[in-house]
Amino acid sequence: MRPYLWPEDGWPYPDTKRAEIVDLDAMIDDDAMMLRNMGARLFEFLDPLERQVITAHYGLDGTPPRTMKELHHETGLPRAELREALAGGLAKLRTTLAE
Repeated sequence: MRPYLWPEDGWPYPDTKRAEIVDLDAMIDDDAMMLRNMGARLFEFLDPLERQVITAHYGLDGTPPRTMKELHHETGLPRAELREALAGGLAKLRTTLAE
């Protein structure tokens, strides 16, 4: 079998003489902007425990993300209850974001 040689004029399309200038600072991620604008309203549908577990587990409160074991030691609540709060809170957030 003969090796495939790349064409000399570029791959897969020839380079154009007029390069497109992209300003990455000017590009906006619509999803990120939506989440940023929702801010605290995003969490208003959550119970206080759900809010606490989600923000601590994912580090949304500005601290490093914590494991469920660390949250168990911090709160003194059973891990099963923390898992239920995490799952319930994430389900509510998915529903809220899907609307």
